[in-house]
Amino acid sequence: MNILLRKRKARLLLFFLPLLFLSTYVKAQSTTGSSPSVVDRINQYNENLPGERLYLHFDKPYYAVGDTVWFKGYLVNSIMAYSPLSSRIYVDLISDSNKVVQHLIFPVSLGLAIGNIYLNEKLVHEGAYTIRAYTNWMRNFGADQFFYSNFYVANSGNKNILLINSSSSLAANHVKVDLKFSGIDQQPIGIRDLQLRLADGKKTLNRSNAQTLASGGLNLNFDLPDNIPVKDLTLVTLDKKDNTIERVPLQINRAADVDVQFMPESGQLVELLPAHIGFKAIGEDGKGVAVKGVLLDKENNELVSFEPVHDGMGVFDFVPQPGETYTAKLTLPDGELKTVNISEIKSSGTVLKIKNTVSDSLEVSIFSSQSIQSAANDYTIMGQSRGAIYYAATFKLNRDIVSFKVPKSLFPTGVAHFTLFNAQNQPLNERLSFINHNDNLKVAINAGSASYAPRDSIPLHITVKDDKGNPIVGSFSLAVTDDGQIKKTDVNKANIFTQLLLAADLKGYVEDPAWYFSPDKDAAKALDILLLTQGWVSYNWKDVFNPPVQPLFTAEPEYIISGKVNNLLNKPMANSNIVLISTGKVKLYKDTVTNSAGQFLFKNFPPITDSTTFVLEARKIKGRIINAGISVDENRTPLTVALPYFPVPIPWYINSDNTVLNYVKKSSDYHDALEDLKNGPDKHILKTVNIKAKAIIKDSKNLNGAGNYDQAITQDDIEKAGKISLLQLIKQKVTGFHDGYGTKGKGLAFMLKDKKIHFSIDGFDIDRFYDPADNPIPDEHYNYQKDILEYFTAEDITGIEVLYNPQYTALYDDKNLPALYDDQNLQTAPVSASNDLTTAYIEITTRSGQGPYANSPKGIYVYRPAPITIPAQFYTPRYPVKNMYPGFTDLRSTIHWEPNIITNKNGEATTFFYAADPLTTYTLILQGADLNGNVGYTTQKITITNKK
Repeated sequence: MNILLRKRKARLLLFFLPLLFLSTYVKAQSTTGSSPSVVDRINQYNENLPGERLYLHFDKPYYAVGDTVWFKGYLVNSIMAYSPLSSRIYVDLISDSNKVVQHLIFPVSLGLAIGNIYLNEKLVHEGAYTIRAYTNWMRNFGADQFFYSNFYVANSGNKNILLINSSSSLAANHVKVDLKFSGIDQQPIGIRDLQLRLADGKKTLNRSNAQTLASGGLNLNFDLPDNIPVKDLTLVTLDKKDNTIERVPLQINRAADVDVQFMPESGQLVELLPAHIGFKAIGEDGKGVAVKGVLLDKENNELVSFEPVHDGMGVFDFVPQPGETYTAKLTLPDGELKTVNISEIKSSGTVLKIKNTVSDSLEVSIFSSQSIQSAANDYTIMGQSRGAIYYAATFKLNRDIVSFKVPKSLFPTGVAHFTLFNAQNQPLNERLSFINHNDNLKVAINAGSASYAPRDSIPLHITVKDDKGNPIVGSFSLAVTDDGQIKKTDVNKANIFTQLLLAADLKGYVEDPAWYFSPDKDAAKALDILLLTQGWVSYNWKDVFNPPVQPLFTAEPEYIISGKVNNLLNKPMANSNIVLISTGKVKLYKDTVTNSAGQFLFKNFPPITDSTTFVLEARKIKGRIINAGISVDENRTPLTVALPYFPVPIPWYINSDNTVLNYVKKSSDYHDALEDLKNGPDKHILKTVNIKAKAIIKDSKNLNGAGNYDQAITQDDIEKAGKISLLQLIKQKVTGFHDGYGTKGKGLAFMLKDKKIHFSIDGFDIDRFYDPADNPIPDEHYNYQKDILEYFTAEDITGIEVLYNPQYTALYDDKNLPALYDDQNLQTAPVSASNDLTTAYIEITTRSGQGPYANSPKGIYVYRPAPITIPAQFYTPRYPVKNMYPGFTDLRSTIHWEPNIITNKNGEATTFFYAADPLTTYTLILQGADLNGNVGYTTQKITITNKK
């Protein structure tokens, strides 16, 4: 048992003792008392499958093509200390068509990851994108445990874009859309001919033509079929003047499609037991809908009315009666009506109720039906938080109500999860409650002054303390953005605290989670309703009592290469020597011996980069490669799970405000100006000319000698190609390679530009033993060569040399190698310069060096791991003299990004940055953690002005 568990259990026992005095109906037990089965099994489960939580802090909430997404990752375990389970995080950039545009891996050290994603115009186009981040270990707990963030990417280079003010409504399937078009200068476009297409996702529903008014306005009315969903309904406009295409999402909700769910407290309704019902109404856009309603019995009597408290969520109380059924009659904001049946009502059972008031204790009550009350059986109530048990007690369920108080001080800040078990250790009821001790880190930024001038150096002094005023050593990330281009940051909607201590315990999308911790009078009540409607359990109780033998997805605490060696009979080879040799920038040589199961393991690697490839060889004691099969555990199971639903970001040009418009305008100008600054005449950087010697293919049988060829495919090029055939490799890498026809014959042939190709492998002519049929089969020779080229894999090859020009083909011609066969007469006359069938040659060098008819090398495995992305350095201009770069206008939107701020033992850190040129206000956001259970964040404003 580890130290952490011992501490938890010691604390647990201390917590139990005072409970003996809280209620005559409650008898507390430790893990060694009468309820060890539940407590011990859950402790064991949490120890074997500890959870991980991940948060990414981004520099800003939206981007443009050509921008770079800067981020810092905070990876913690359930108790909010850094997770030792993972040494890497996987980050996917996913388009709005659910395609993974980029899959990147970033290293993690002590729970921290620093990274960036360049939004390359070749990969990223205007549209909505989602970032999904996770570890391999997190996959054991489902995709809901991953970190997600979505944003819109603008194409700032499109100068013909039209701004659109849009409003739409739906009543009785009649859609009304009001549009007003203006140019990027915000002036009406006047009368324009438009082509319109109404689409549901990729499906076109209707096409029509329209003309805008002189004011740029356009009013549309149309009817929508009942079976057409409105979630992905989009109006696509084509401006015939500039051929500008724009998409206008129609943000409408249909009454029949509004999802309204009713969730009884603790999970069930029981006859004659008081029910506390949470409800949540969600539109097809994923956001809450403010519905009102009444509860009706089967006689349509109105029992209770209800309305939402926040984001379509609310709560009401009633007592279910025997033999009754209940229906909720709902009124949507537009007046439409909807009815929903209330969930099944049980004739007997238990209800767990928790009241979380401003007091220092939770009020816990268990209501039970008389039919199950007994003095013979023990029931257990257990409270967990952050993957640990902080409270447990057993009691007799011999009364209608068993009530007691649970001190909040027993739990850390975060979601407390209570479960009621019967004597057979079966979970009966569950309830979540948020406990907030307001003990998050107190983070402060002192900029020395509230205002600075353009291009000033702005110093920052950072202090971090705990809730008791003690200095904290921690790791933090700082983003500084221009309020003139970046709207109010999402830290006021979501931040490191809300992600790691709230959203990680909830299922589905949470709108503006930071609001639940605001001073709003309804915030605390709404938070309790949120937990009632979206609370979930991160594991299946069946797995707790019948745990899996081993997790499906392994932890990755460090970079390792593992695998297995089998003999020709596919039996494990024990005590086999395995040698690992790296290529690329990092040079490594390692060796080990397989165990009794034929398994091997290499570890203690430096960071793996793009150019690193490993060759593994199974050898005898004297160093000779043995005839054996090597396999590597590559751990590359593709992630195919669909994204959970999030509201799609609205395109920036729809109902755009001046801030976003200013960002899009300046983004392209800034990138252009930055390139001019880097490459302009004032940079005083002499461009160097690198003259590279031709690559040498080791062990090549090139008749012209080393380095004499028209093109070479080196081992580095081959290793980057991955696991493909030799033919695929040639098609990918050899310039001018294609399928074609000879000058005389009509049969298919491999061609290099206008010449047929003759292949030589390790100096052996692959046609040497070609025996054509008496009655030639069409494309027979082509298929013969194709079979050989597909037999070899890229991993078998160390180099390819292409010989096209006469100075490189002459020696091969003079060697009197057999000519390429003409498909008409299959003659074998030597090729000379006078032949009208000219020939190119491709010389291929293999690892084995044994030519085209040797088996591909056994006992050798070429492994190219997925590379780790090394983060780039955020670029910011420096102005030690203010009149530097006089022709350059600094229009940064992200003024400064610093992901690695470490406070010292006094809880202090210092940094600085230079202001840009516009007169504006900056927002500073600092977030971070001590990786010992505590997180914190703060924001601050700085004004850039010309005033002294």
